[in-house]
Amino acid sequence: RVRCMIRLRSAGFFFLATCFVLAVSCAGSNSAGSPDPSASSGDKATEGLPVVPQSEFVDKTSLPEVTVMVKDNVYSPKYITVSPGTKVVFNNVGRNPHNVIPVQKGAFEQIATDDLQADEQDQVVFDEPGMYPYYCSLHGTPKKGMNGRVQVAES
Repeated sequence: RVRCMIRLRSAGFFFLATCFVLAVSCAGSNSAGSPDPSASSGDKATEGLPVVPQSEFVDKTSLPEVTVMVKDNVYSPKYITVSPGTKVVFNNVGRNPHNVIPVQKGAFEQIATDDLQADEQDQVVFDEPGMYPYYCSLHGTPKKGMNGRVQVAES
């Protein structure tokens, strides 16, 4: 009797573990089992970061210059799509100092805290197509809190 219960418990545990593995492996996929094409992940820049649906990005591709408002603990808009060569101005309208750090070191020149005090602004020009996730190291991480992404469209 004891052996039988142990086997049943083991079988039940194995079944639950298998279901968990299958559920995790299917997360983030569409019904065909491939990645969601409307999501902005897929490249090295966003590897390990939360998936952001393409619908979350504000299309600014027609503008040569775009302003991202840096407020206390948030970038606004948080996700933008721009054309190659677009100047993105980070304007600190909050009361706290901030910075803009690329998630991938060297992806673009970071904006230091000394350059983004309250009522100050700085800029980055994005020339190459790709995804450029960033964050404020004072108020967030690449995955949580104060972060955002610039998506540079193909020309």
